[in-house]
Amino acid sequence: MCLNRIVLSESERKVLSSLVSLGGVLWTDELSRKTGIPLSTLSSVIELLKSKGLVREEVVYKVRYELTKAGEEALKEGLPEERLLKLLSERGGSVSIDTVKSVLGSKASIAIGEAKRSGLVRVERGEVVSTGASTRYIEELKEALAAVREGRALEDSLEQTVRELERRGLIKKRFEKRSRIRVEAKLAEQALKAAKPTVSRLTFNDIVTGRWREVELKEYNVEAKPPTVFPGETHFLVEFIELVKEVLFEMGFEEVEGPFIEQEFWNFDVLFQAQDHPSREIHDTFWLKCKPKQIRGATRELIERVKSVHETGGASGSRGWGVRWSERVAARWILRTQMTSSTARALIRGLKVPFRVFSIGKVFRPDKIDAKRLPEFYQLDGIISDEDMNFSKLLGVLKEFFERLGFEKVRFKPAYFPFTEPSVEGYVWMEGKGWVEVFGAGMFRPEVLEIAGFRYNVGAWGMGLDRIAMRFFDIDDIRRLYPRDARQLRETSTTCYRKLAGFL
Repeated sequence: MCLNRIVLSESERKVLSSLVSLGGVLWTDELSRKTGIPLSTLSSVIELLKSKGLVREEVVYKVRYELTKAGEEALKEGLPEERLLKLLSERGGSVSIDTVKSVLGSKASIAIGEAKRSGLVRVERGEVVSTGASTRYIEELKEALAAVREGRALEDSLEQTVRELERRGLIKKRFEKRSRIRVEAKLAEQALKAAKPTVSRLTFNDIVTGRWREVELKEYNVEAKPPTVFPGETHFLVEFIELVKEVLFEMGFEEVEGPFIEQEFWNFDVLFQAQDHPSREIHDTFWLKCKPKQIRGATRELIERVKSVHETGGASGSRGWGVRWSERVAARWILRTQMTSSTARALIRGLKVPFRVFSIGKVFRPDKIDAKRLPEFYQLDGIISDEDMNFSKLLGVLKEFFERLGFEKVRFKPAYFPFTEPSVEGYVWMEGKGWVEVFGAGMFRPEVLEIAGFRYNVGAWGMGLDRIAMRFFDIDDIRRLYPRDARQLRETSTTCYRKLAGFL
């Protein structure tokens, strides 16, 4: 390498000077602090110096531990077995397994298992009995947890304790990469003497003071094309959903939410869908493998009311389905198939008239993927009510909603849906496509109102937002809403943003 022809930028010169003057070896974070160069910029400067043979980079990986959520909980509330031992101490050294479950809840099995594994308790005829063994190991676990939280180094003697904490998911390991930069001292000193400072532009001060004679101008390739920059932006479908929400907020609606994973009870039974209804078959529902134990979030009174309405109609005036209702079937876990599960939860929790609420989220159905169907898609569901609620008001609200979205022509056609009566299918007029079906709506059946304990009429409606977005953006294939190719996504995004901008 000819040092007389070497070129150093101001940043390169600053880094080399710091390394030479500070002993020749520095960690990158130390070098960043000394030079004032951000780490992101420093990395590229070091790469340039490495290419010129002036520095070497030594990479070191350091293991660090951090607390998991369970670990933080253990420090705050105590380890499960620690809480178990406290309970045993309060109850005279022996308690029933049922008592442990009622006091410790979901932590009961872990507490008994870990305490038994460590010889702290034994289980005899449904009773958990303290053995009186030393609890020193619990103290060691908590000491190690505290050290991790405070960022202190863990001693080698705690190796087994650390493995135990990892096994129990109380801490997690993270590898931290650190780089140490070592300067080639003689070459660096020669380069600093021989190389002229390089600048990308001359300032007024450079010209006036004559400094321009001491520097070398960085060469420019005027024929080089500038880099293509793709700034990050929100997905156009998310923007459309936000637009829909804004329209609903302007119309006086409030948003409610619900879980992705539901029990059939909330997804079907509270909506008076028969337990042998086709929509509850394998072709329309994703079931989870976990075995149901009980219906969560429902009072015994509500469960009994659902049972009564399904079997006999209860006090709704209906005859029900006339077959035995199974709590075991209602407790089965599924991926929600409709957002009505969320609005039904809100109604049962106790909405007061007048109200207008909606829920937007992903729903899941085992459909074959094609131009019009996906196994998961966004659905919008809404319910409205007041003291004089009727079918005509529901249709008026829906017509206003679609007019605000830019669909000027809306019409309705009688239809059947499991939990509304009367019911309609809704259509909007699309230029070049004619009348397109986009939603279903109706008045909650008396059985649904009886289950919810609600005495006023309730209008309900639901629609697949992906399909409406297709109509809004004039897209003929639903898969184009989720392109996997980045180039196609950019092209589709540009077109859709123009449509959104034109609407707004």
